[in-house]
Amino acid sequence: MSFKDDVKMLRRQSNLTQEALTEQLHVTRQTVSTWETGKNMPNLETLHALSHLFNISLERLLFNEEIAMKKDKEPSLATQIDHDVKLKSRYRRWTFGLGSLIVLALVSIGILCLGYYKGIGTIDRFDPFLSYKIGYTKLPSEKEISPNNKATNGYWTAWFTDNTMGNEWTKLTLTTGLNPGSKILM
Repeated sequence: MSFKDDVKMLRRQSNLTQEALTEQLHVTRQTVSTWETGKNMPNLETLHALSHLFNISLERLLFNEEIAMKKDKEPSLATQIDHDVKLKSRYRRWTFGLGSLIVLALVSIGILCLGYYKGIGTIDRFDPFLSYKIGYTKLPSEKEISPNNKATNGYWTAWFTDNTMGNEWTKLTLTTGLNPGSKILM
């Protein structure tokens, strides 16, 4: 027998009309009719529900034969499919989670690099890879570091080396204004 004949026979054996079957499976009567005429096949979820409703194995419903189980109790086809669907969902969550972490890390590194190369002090304060050294220097000309200079906004950045080999460089950023921690004596 074929699937269409099996569904019709099982429905009649269970004393169910097409309407009663549709109510239990949450499908339309036309859908059941297309199964019984062989024009269409139900999806996997509906097949699983049919096998439970008629109390037969999924293999018997689909192939009209029982697949002999091995002695080590191999899981049924439906159980394997359910397991694979759960794994797929788990892999999808892990992929989105790891992808989000990677994107977040790349954006963070990009922002830190931008702050480092553009000399943005607000970003540099949060950069864990920068080391701060306190030193003294003569300021550049007032025209270069003037707060009215729109090109620099009052900041001046230069690279210096104290090393005779020239392989260790230090970035120096200066701004105009008073040190908020200093007191002016009059």
